[in-house]
Amino acid sequence: MENQILTELAEKTQGLFYFSESEAPLTIENLGQVPKDQLSAKLVQLNSETPGTLQTIDEDAFFEKIVNTADPGDQVMVANARKFTVLHTYLKDNFSDIQIARIEGGVNVPIIITAYLPDGTCIAITTYAIET
Repeated sequence: MENQILTELAEKTQGLFYFSESEAPLTIENLGQVPKDQLSAKLVQLNSETPGTLQTIDEDAFFEKIVNTADPGDQVMVANARKFTVLHTYLKDNFSDIQIARIEGGVNVPIIITAYLPDGTCIAITTYAIET
């Protein structure tokens, strides 16, 4: 079942972009069995080339901002925002402990969505924002 969930997750992120001053694709990474109390340290370790401060963001606010800031006249942005809504629903339906983190402190800001499968495996969906 976990493989099916990961396959479906890959389909949901295919062609999905995080728009900032650039457009960044989303990639999926299996972090394995990471205890929840060690997740923040793991994220900082994985992003050691982008030193900064790990900030967690409210999950609903993160996805709502993407939808609400999409220019209604730009069909590409609207379609992308809809894909984010589908992704968020899929995450809520199939994963637990969803968390959004940003590593702030530079122009290239890693954004990491983490979530746990029922077997305790932690999945990270990573992208980045360019903020000058």
